[in-house]
Amino acid sequence: MKKLILAAAAIVVVAGSASAADMAVKYRAPVKVCAADWFRGGYIGINGGGVNWTANRTDQDEVLVDTATYVQKKWGGVIGGQIGYNWTTCNTLWGFEVDGDWAYAKATTQLIPNASPLLNLNIESRFDALVTARTRAGIVIDNLLLYVTGGIAAGHFKTTYTNQFLGIVGAVPGFLFQAENREWRWGLAAGFGAEWAWSDRVSIRSEVLYVDFVDREHRFLFAPPATFANFTESDSMWISRIAINWKFGKDAIVAKY
Repeated sequence: MKKLILAAAAIVVVAGSASAADMAVKYRAPVKVCAADWFRGGYIGINGGGVNWTANRTDQDEVLVDTATYVQKKWGGVIGGQIGYNWTTCNTLWGFEVDGDWAYAKATTQLIPNASPLLNLNIESRFDALVTARTRAGIVIDNLLLYVTGGIAAGHFKTTYTNQFLGIVGAVPGFLFQAENREWRWGLAAGFGAEWAWSDRVSIRSEVLYVDFVDREHRFLFAPPATFANFTESDSMWISRIAINWKFGKDAIVAKY
């Protein structure tokens, strides 16, 4: 009888252990995590890269030399920061981002460079700031986001027009006609990029943007003598930059088992 009681008790203990083990396995069942979860939520970061800038400056009244459009092309650099937010489904992403960059690109066109050294006619253009507000949409494969983006942009430009005659000492006095324009100008931005989630909080991005700004016509008064001159300014650029983002908030990736 004692043997039967001991055998029954052993069976109960073994069954209970098996049941507990089964419950533990069920408790640790794999949790399915969508790929786009790597990028869901708000983020902030820094960026930097290069810019290939094209500036068109048109002299409409032959104040400098001729009625002509002078094309200036220049490479420069950009550096700044961005902030944005992403919404996701399992493998797709929609987001909004605002960024601001300090920039440096300067181009000087010397007109009739083989003329007398007594003449200084030139156009100097400078691009020094960029702000964009863009939406973006993409797909996520594992921890890699591929996206397209588009929105509005604003750039800050400075242009100086110079027509100077240095004069002949003791014979002919010199003169200087000069006008300067500083302004923010609106435009449109579009591009594409790729972003890799290095961890659940940090991601690294590379993107290319094309920005085209609206043409603007300006009228200046050159003095002396009082002479009105009209110029048309047009700017566009390609921007290539890399960025590092840090995701904030409570959204985090649940580990897979």
